[in-house]
Amino acid sequence: MSTRPQTLPWQTSTSAALPLLTRWSISLARARRWEFWPAWLFYIPIIGWILLLGLRFRSPTLFTAANPAMDAGGVVGERKHEVLEPLQRNAPDLVATFTLIRGGDAAARVDAALAHAEITGFPIVLKPDVGQRGRGVFIAHDTHAVREYLQRFDGDVLAQRYVEGEEFGVFVARAPGEAQARILSIVHKTFPAVTGDGQRSLGALILAEARARLIAPLLWTRWAQRLDQIPAAGERVQLVDIGAHCRGALFLDARHCATPALIQTMTRLTDAVPGYCFGRIDMRCPSPDALARGEALQAIELNGVTAESAHIYHPDTPLREGYAAMLRQWRIAFEIGRTNRARGATVVGPFGLLTRFRDDLKRSDHWF
Repeated sequence: MSTRPQTLPWQTSTSAALPLLTRWSISLARARRWEFWPAWLFYIPIIGWILLLGLRFRSPTLFTAANPAMDAGGVVGERKHEVLEPLQRNAPDLVATFTLIRGGDAAARVDAALAHAEITGFPIVLKPDVGQRGRGVFIAHDTHAVREYLQRFDGDVLAQRYVEGEEFGVFVARAPGEAQARILSIVHKTFPAVTGDGQRSLGALILAEARARLIAPLLWTRWAQRLDQIPAAGERVQLVDIGAHCRGALFLDARHCATPALIQTMTRLTDAVPGYCFGRIDMRCPSPDALARGEALQAIELNGVTAESAHIYHPDTPLREGYAAMLRQWRIAFEIGRTNRARGATVVGPFGLLTRFRDDLKRSDHWF
């Protein structure tokens, strides 16, 4: 089954609908697995914990000082290029090469992206400079896709080299003065796929595969135009290509990769970005073994305070373990924020944060 020409997300038809009983069955199965709970539901106890920490540390938003290199510590609305640029400058071997494409003339933007693609080759990754949870991230395989993306979305965009290999998220913490970075979490991001048998349609294969079935509503929209196509026997169809849990990626606990060699590499990476102290670094690497050796990794994004210790989304992780990791994470954010504030870092107040969250809600209407 050919996956070309490329279907762009905003061109996908949503006319294909899952049968009602199937939707109910999937909803029930998702409700029993907390990794699929709505974010607002999962975060109720965590918000309570953040409020308690605010009282304990005598500053409700002290965590916004945890990353002086990022606006508001990377809570919301931070610009990706502001931390990727020093990394590209100081440790270019540790980052996927990127170009910042400012808003403005559409033709000039397309030319800039294509110039980047000429250097790195296709595919390239296009994503908004300000965005969260995989919003607006798109892998462009050809000139047409680049042109469509940049003509439709006129905000600041990063054009980044697409890195082959497997995707990981390494959550680090490093208070000022600490000799080495600490690794709080490692997640291995994998992408659900189905294998054709030459008889069943793509839609039937999705519903027959245990993991894919759980995200069938998402996949039904993405693959709406191809659900009736029959993949050849042995043909592998990768259903997801963006490493975001909300976009369908499967997250696996990979904390066993937290070796001294990886800690050394993550320390060098954080050295290259002054003021980056706390957050999850998303990267590509040839394999878990290469990651454990701290070799051949390429950072694709540096996330701030509100990034998650994403190993908790490993299937069947007990809820109490998920909360324990998140509560620890937020305590450390407050502790590092306190240290940075004492060294002159800015703490953004509650009203400043509310304004940033309001602006982010507006952006969510702009990006797919």
